[in-house]
Amino acid sequence: MRKNLIIALIALLTASLSAQTPGQGTGNLTPSSPKTTKTTPQPRGGTPSNTTAAKPSKLAPAQPAQKPANPPAASARSGQTTRTTTTSRQPATSTGLAPAARPTGAGSNATAAKTTTKPAAVKMGRKGRPIPSVPVKVNWMTLEEALEKSKTEKRKIFVDVYTDWCGWCRRMDDSTFADPFVAQYLNDHYYPVKFNAEQQKDIVFKDKTYHFRRNGARGTHELAIEWLNNRLSYPTVVFLDENFSVIQPLPGFLDPAKLEAILNYFGTNSHYTTPWDTYEKRFSEE
Repeated sequence: MRKNLIIALIALLTASLSAQTPGQGTGNLTPSSPKTTKTTPQPRGGTPSNTTAAKPSKLAPAQPAQKPANPPAASARSGQTTRTTTTSRQPATSTGLAPAARPTGAGSNATAAKTTTKPAAVKMGRKGRPIPSVPVKVNWMTLEEALEKSKTEKRKIFVDVYTDWCGWCRRMDDSTFADPFVAQYLNDHYYPVKFNAEQQKDIVFKDKTYHFRRNGARGTHELAIEWLNNRLSYPTVVFLDENFSVIQPLPGFLDPAKLEAILNYFGTNSHYTTPWDTYEKRFSEE
């Protein structure tokens, strides 16, 4: 009797221990889960929970210039909603410079930038006349060019007789003929001619041919000898009338004020009616 009771207790204890230890092939035990990532689908239109959003591609297409008409649809597979952000962009300039300001039309509220330019100081010359801002130069020509122009427009001819070795001739070039009032009057009323008294080429003037006349190491052109009445002095300016006849040669250096008065004297034909001293005084007082 006692022996049977001990055997029953041992069997009960063995059964109890077997129920606490997992065994293979037992339908009531739960096998260990493999190490896998479980994805819980979210309902369509819902908010994702504990789900990592996918990173955008580096080569994503450019954003559309305008907002799409319909809102983005939810992804059928992932159950997540893809959002599209529309950004308004300014067109880029190819040069990298800021675009030019848009012109303002009539009635525009935009105020144009005011540019203040300080006027340049005007220099005054003889007789209170403004000196031209742009230098005026004498339009020198050859005797042949002056004779040709006289065929279409009659003018007096102003001849500057010079030599290459004459220092006072160069001084007149740098001062008197560089004066804007002298240069302008010569260009407007005369045919100004540069004539080298020692040139050697033949010149035909008034149906007569003039030659170079040698005298030792130097020489003089016959036309210069005739214009200067054989009084060879340099510089000498010679005035010819519209028919190429000599009005008067004037030897020696002439300053700008003196030459301007003489140019006006002959240019206005005042030498026919007014003595030089009277005209010069009146001209200087004007």
